[in-house]
Amino acid sequence: MPPMRKFDPDKVARYEKASWDAYYDRNWLRAFWLLMQLNREQFNMSVFTAFTAALDTARASMAFAPLGREDIAKAKRFIEKFYAKARRSLNLKADAHTLAELEITYWIVHRRLAVARAKNPNDGDIEPMIRAFQNLHAALFDSTPDAQRASAEWRARAAEAVDLITSKRSTDVAGDWRRIEEYLRKAYRSVTRES
Repeated sequence: MPPMRKFDPDKVARYEKASWDAYYDRNWLRAFWLLMQLNREQFNMSVFTAFTAALDTARASMAFAPLGREDIAKAKRFIEKFYAKARRSLNLKADAHTLAELEITYWIVHRRLAVARAKNPNDGDIEPMIRAFQNLHAALFDSTPDAQRASAEWRARAAEAVDLITSKRSTDVAGDWRRIEEYLRKAYRSVTRES
């Protein structure tokens, strides 16, 4: 069984939800600590590698964060550095450049959908985000996009719920964060079954 299949989907979901919360609060120090924990859990990184990889991800996130002023090229460079470390830790088949392209594609697609929905809550097709997750998960977990459809759908639902919170349309922020974690659990449990 390849190392990516050994992670605890519930822990990964908890760390990812918490890191999204910290990211959208622009609490970079907390986001950094959570990313370190996520790197250790999901990618089996040493403490030092998890630290430097979290720094890469945090710097990518900060480059991408300002709406309308995002530096996509800079964000992608840092994500590629992150995936080079993840690849070494787990001997992933996909190369770091490909993984970074797929990750940034998801970020861009998600941003576009969030902006569209902020203007009109009924606007925006979620299918491009699902496809972006399918492709990313297939590359990460040495699988196929079709096999990763369920995980992609759950992760996209989690991202949609985040958008409810960040656009101030949520009527139950605490409940939505709980739902986000549950959707992520289902996504990562599906990954462990399908990979």
